[in-house]
Amino acid sequence: MTTTTATAYFSHMNPDCALAVERTAARRADYRSWAAAMPPLDEDFDVACQRLVAKLGVGVYTITENCLAVHRLTELPQVKNLQDTFYLLDMKALIAIDCALSKLGNVPKETLALLDDSLLTFLTPTSPNQVFPTPTQIGRKVRDICKSIDKTVSFRNTRKKDSYTMTDTGNRAILELNTDSATGMILDSYIKEAAKKNGLSSADALKKLIAGSITPPSTVILHTYQATDIDNAPTFVQGYGWTSQDMPTTRTRDLSAEPAASDSYVASELIRKYVEGRDGTCRALDCNRPAHLCQMDHRINYADGGPTHPSNLASLCQHHHNMKTDGRAHYIMDPITGDIVWLYEDGTWAMTEPAGPLANKTKRWAQTMAQKITSTRERAHERAQALKKELDAEAAASAKVEPEVPATPPEDIPF
Repeated sequence: MTTTTATAYFSHMNPDCALAVERTAARRADYRSWAAAMPPLDEDFDVACQRLVAKLGVGVYTITENCLAVHRLTELPQVKNLQDTFYLLDMKALIAIDCALSKLGNVPKETLALLDDSLLTFLTPTSPNQVFPTPTQIGRKVRDICKSIDKTVSFRNTRKKDSYTMTDTGNRAILELNTDSATGMILDSYIKEAAKKNGLSSADALKKLIAGSITPPSTVILHTYQATDIDNAPTFVQGYGWTSQDMPTTRTRDLSAEPAASDSYVASELIRKYVEGRDGTCRALDCNRPAHLCQMDHRINYADGGPTHPSNLASLCQHHHNMKTDGRAHYIMDPITGDIVWLYEDGTWAMTEPAGPLANKTKRWAQTMAQKITSTRERAHERAQALKKELDAEAAASAKVEPEVPATPPEDIPF
């Protein structure tokens, strides 16, 4: 008996699909044309743009964002090699990567190396006909990585003080509070909860909360996910994403293993949080609806004997849940990995992977992130210790009392 292992590939690279092959050729041509258009780094950029406007027939803005995106790949050699070999990414995806990284300013080399490793894993298929992430999802992945390592790349001043400013533009006023991410998430939750309770927009709720017109909620609940067996593991905050900020907790639950099945059609809170943590978003293709805003769908209907258990539950937004209920789409789920294969009426199929903090691939990424955070903090601690020794030595030297030199008795001067 012989067994064969299916080759992993992304659905938009399906060699048996004529349209996928044609789109790959289009991505290849577009990418290579922009790579060829890259001006020398020492050329006057304004002059280069004018030259390229004439040659390419596009505007300066388009030239700028595409050239910056192509240049960014020189800092991500593994992703560049992947792109130069397979042409997985279109220019929108490359621009999304550059835009997310640009907000970090000058990124240290070791951080770029970590981003390169993480993106390579993210952009490597693990199953046949796996759905490729959209530019939005790729940009979010880069931002999540950056947010998770924000503490470690900030070797400058980590003791930033909170600040509040009010800017009057003439017709409008902008009130801005700058605070740490944990406090910001909690305050935002209070505002959203007050808005929901009083039937207000978030902006109106904030104005009334500050003015004292409405009473703030007594408590708000933020659901977070963090590995307990990994030192300095990043935290996933439901509704906000990844952060390296320490989040306060009042109650913890062990989600290291799947919870037991429920006897009821309605999933228990523990089961729901496990499925939400595994899926991350709606499991349909190209849907970014957060899992905690989705329905728990029984793959095998509860009435037909399908258990209320993570192996039979998937997060589906209302729209895609209706598609499944109407029979326009059907899915099969791997009960171990949570991978889903979608089957369509025309005979085509595609696969999606879970993307939440409890997904297997995300767990491996979190461990890598934790190792990076730990090693960086260790180096920062060593530098801090060395600095303290220098400061202590300087302080001791400046406090040291010079020994008094006895006064020389005056010489007898003969007259």
